[in-house]
Amino acid sequence: MSAHETLDRVPAHLRRYVVHQDYDAYDTVDQAVWRFILLQTYNQLKDTAHPIYVDGLQQTGISIDRIPRIEEMDTCLSRFGWGAVCVDGFIPPRAFQEFQALGILTIATDIRTADHLAYTPAPDIIHESAGHAPIIPDPDYNRFLRRFGEVGKLAFSSNEDLDVYNAIRHLSVVKEDIASTAEQIYEAETGLEKAIAAVSFSSEASLLSRLHWWTVEYGLIGKPEDYKIYGAGILSSVGESYFLHLPEVKKIPLTAGCIDVNYDITKQQPQLFVVETFEQLNSILDEVCEKFAFKTGGRRALSVMQRSGEVGTVHLNSGLQITGTLSNIIGDKNADYLQFSGPCALACHGRQLEGHGKAHHAEGYGSPLGVLEDGEALARKSAADLSRYGFKETGVRGALRFKSGVIVEGVLEKTTCNEEGLLMLLTFSQCRVTLGEHLLFDPSWGVYDMAVGDQVVSAFAGAADDCYWPETEYSQKRVPHLKQYSDADARLLQLYEDYHRIKKGEVGELSAGFRRIEGAISENYPDHWLLPWYMLETLVAQDRGVSLALRLRNFMKQIESRRFREVPVSMGLKFLGLS
Repeated sequence: MSAHETLDRVPAHLRRYVVHQDYDAYDTVDQAVWRFILLQTYNQLKDTAHPIYVDGLQQTGISIDRIPRIEEMDTCLSRFGWGAVCVDGFIPPRAFQEFQALGILTIATDIRTADHLAYTPAPDIIHESAGHAPIIPDPDYNRFLRRFGEVGKLAFSSNEDLDVYNAIRHLSVVKEDIASTAEQIYEAETGLEKAIAAVSFSSEASLLSRLHWWTVEYGLIGKPEDYKIYGAGILSSVGESYFLHLPEVKKIPLTAGCIDVNYDITKQQPQLFVVETFEQLNSILDEVCEKFAFKTGGRRALSVMQRSGEVGTVHLNSGLQITGTLSNIIGDKNADYLQFSGPCALACHGRQLEGHGKAHHAEGYGSPLGVLEDGEALARKSAADLSRYGFKETGVRGALRFKSGVIVEGVLEKTTCNEEGLLMLLTFSQCRVTLGEHLLFDPSWGVYDMAVGDQVVSAFAGAADDCYWPETEYSQKRVPHLKQYSDADARLLQLYEDYHRIKKGEVGELSAGFRRIEGAISENYPDHWLLPWYMLETLVAQDRGVSLALRLRNFMKQIESRRFREVPVSMGLKFLGLS
């Protein structure tokens, strides 16, 4: 599968999220950050991650030495039925789930700064590629990941979820931006706290997000006392992959009950869940969503859909699917009449019915549900059976009286049946629909298309047919974004360039060159430890510069003493045998 084949699988309404990777935008510091993290995580994870991790990196196009090219990853992933595309940071949760359901990894291609090397709350290419991709070659996990997307795109969210998502996105961006002030970070943190505090109920999507967090992002596999790592958030974090082994981080057997445990995306995790096998993930996913609206149907499913306030689809037992925003359910006990607001569409088997798109139902839609006054269900009738209700043929006037009290009276113009020849949709002209004294449809409003159905089989988020959504074009945006270097940033970047040239023997003598860089770092960048680590790595490899190596080590340890857990100095020194 080529990159073009992956793009061909992207539905038109999702194309706007796909951007281009500008590989030349990565500078020397970016590549240094990538290599350090991959060296450290690989060194730890080769023994502590799921066994497939080691081969999975190479199998999915990920090198330790350089930032990956997404087109190379896409080609490698195609062997496992997956693909990869670039996105610009966070994308809406619904879009993320849709991509995942299609077997497409969405990879944010920005990379964390050296200041946030141990952990970043913002999506970056280390997390999105080296975190998510390496476990995909496992068949059971592969299946679970895709199924999660299929379920996730059907789960109803809420406006409150959207507020929390926007607050998390804002905080992540602010925290990753080295130019952010303490006041800006505090305001963003306060904004997230307020958004979380305003949540009045747990939507289906929020419950799934917790399952996703404790499995796909921060999952362990095995037993609480003997586990391996598979969660992307751990696989891509030198901090999490080290500190998770501390006894204060609780290891809890994974059950469906994990959806009752909330999480903080901006902090390291106080507890982690351990699943026995990847196959068990699928059964837990089934358990979590067994009461979701798309599974249960009925009056409760309609209530979930109405409360969400988002576009969804009601699937009736006739096979008819109604897409729109469910604004009102008339009937306290039963759903006697459904009213949808905004543009609506009618479909069957996920294909929009001809002439029943948003243009035809632009201002909403309404229809009765339930059995007729005589107890008969129209969904079990053919067009010929309508004669007993006065409709011996199309073009004649008659009335349908429902047990609920709804009366549909008009001229039958057309019947639409499903593949079994049973009624699915009736189209009337000169139609009046009433429930007691309430007028539900007036003849002056035009043609009335009455849905046929007495049972709600399912209700799910999103449209029955993707053609409901506006078509979009692929973005011409290129990521990562070009940096605006301050004078200090530019000088630091030049020091990295000097380091590489000195190491290759292109300029000057190594020890003298490194001492010059050491002096510049100590004087101008007292908290920058990554370049000293690279110089130390070179000195250790060449077994030279003992006194300089000792100074570099001590310089790094001093930084660590001030910023414990923020910088993985001890880990880097241990890797070099200098801890």
